[in-house]
Amino acid sequence: MNLPSTEDVAEPSGAPILSVLGIAGHVYATEALSRRFGVPVDLILGWGSGSDYLRDIDPKVVGRVYSLADFVAEHQSGCEAASDDDVINESREIEQRIGLAAVNPHHYFDRNLRRITNWRAAIRRHLIHLRFVEEVLVDKRYLFIRGENVTQIGCMIQQVARGLGHRYLRPLNARIAGRLEMEGDVPGELLGWETAFRSIRDGRAGGMEDRIEEATEWLDGFRRLPERPKYTITYARNRSNPLKRGWTYVKLGAGRVSRGLRNRRQHGKFDRESKSTRLPGLNFIEHVLWPDVRALIQGRRRLFKGKFNGHGDYVYFPLHYSPEISTLVYGYRHEEQLNLIRAIAAYLPTGYRLVVKEHTAMLGRRPYSFYKALDRLYNVEIVSPSVSTFDLTMSARAVATITGTAGFEAYAMGSRVIACGEVFYRQFPGVLGLEIDADMGSRLAEFLAQPPPDDETIRACFNAYFVCTHRSTMVDVGEDTDKSSAVAEADNFAIACEQSLLALEETDQHGAVAGQEA
Repeated sequence: MNLPSTEDVAEPSGAPILSVLGIAGHVYATEALSRRFGVPVDLILGWGSGSDYLRDIDPKVVGRVYSLADFVAEHQSGCEAASDDDVINESREIEQRIGLAAVNPHHYFDRNLRRITNWRAAIRRHLIHLRFVEEVLVDKRYLFIRGENVTQIGCMIQQVARGLGHRYLRPLNARIAGRLEMEGDVPGELLGWETAFRSIRDGRAGGMEDRIEEATEWLDGFRRLPERPKYTITYARNRSNPLKRGWTYVKLGAGRVSRGLRNRRQHGKFDRESKSTRLPGLNFIEHVLWPDVRALIQGRRRLFKGKFNGHGDYVYFPLHYSPEISTLVYGYRHEEQLNLIRAIAAYLPTGYRLVVKEHTAMLGRRPYSFYKALDRLYNVEIVSPSVSTFDLTMSARAVATITGTAGFEAYAMGSRVIACGEVFYRQFPGVLGLEIDADMGSRLAEFLAQPPPDDETIRACFNAYFVCTHRSTMVDVGEDTDKSSAVAEADNFAIACEQSLLALEETDQHGAVAGQEA
């Protein structure tokens, strides 16, 4: 895939980029995008923190700013005064104009917004968000939208942007460190992968040799010595380290105090009302301190003490971290993993077990009753989080997951993979995209009786993955990027966006010409 220039992008000169500003890394990414494309960047501030990061950006690169906090403050009183019927009717009218079937699913995709359980309050917040999306997208022209979908606003923009004539890119990089994946048309599908895969399988791999060599090196190295992604090790709770946890407490406390000093009062109030933040200390107790205590207790309970018997036929199901975008959005049908596990276990062929292992970062976050409910299923076996996920994968008949990296790794190791959510490797040959329906038992039996994917197919899939991904990170400063390398990584990020725009042009994935007014 050749490096494009901005002249390759079919868009009137000067159209801005639309991007989100919500974390420190977005500051660097915003400036890099403006430098690379030579246009201003319009910014969406979805949280109060966005207004703080806006101060750190060179004002010369910023176009229009859409602040959700300000928008809510402007529209709240009018919506409160309107009748329920008027609110619902206007919401439906906007949905029709922007091409959105319903706002309800997006409420549940947003783990903060769904804390708003009052019907009257919720439908008014929905209307304000619909007005906001219409304000941002309708009768606007953008070079492209650098999106996210961790909020209701982000999910709605992703769903309707393409229908309104906008090009949409969403970066994600959970699979291999230092490689950036891009979605650009259908959520869950890896942009450019299918084109690259067909070219490689047809013997038309000219110009892809360097990426294919990288893919071969990574795949062979991973098979020799499988390693967990860095982020899973960083957040693991299966080994207690008091000094490390104490330092984590100090950093979290310092960050909370810093935010309180930096946040503008209006935007801090918005965060509290939108349930993005809670009373000082409450999040720390509920999501950090109490899970740490509970993890220590649960690690000594019976269900985490038993030795695993790896004999016989079994399907391995590694639990997901939750709530997270992987289950809220891409695994939206299966957010309640207990129900999914029960369904798979019920339709496994005779003699099969479903082996379940907890995510090491989720230890202490689920009540012990969750594991007891699993234990009551006769053909479900819970294994200790200390058991190697790769050992379980190698001896399993298949690995079942919603959207997890475990499925990607299992495919690399030559295992059968069952994908229950919308994830790009679901389209890899030999992966079963499983839906919960009346035929799932026969499809599971047929799939488990088939041979796993052959090595040639696996290599073609991973070669295509390396061809269509990019040498970059998400520029999440403090997570996957340190501050000293943030500017360089942001430049790589901008190049990845540029390459992805060319891929959109080459594959003609859009029915509308990008840049046309809605």
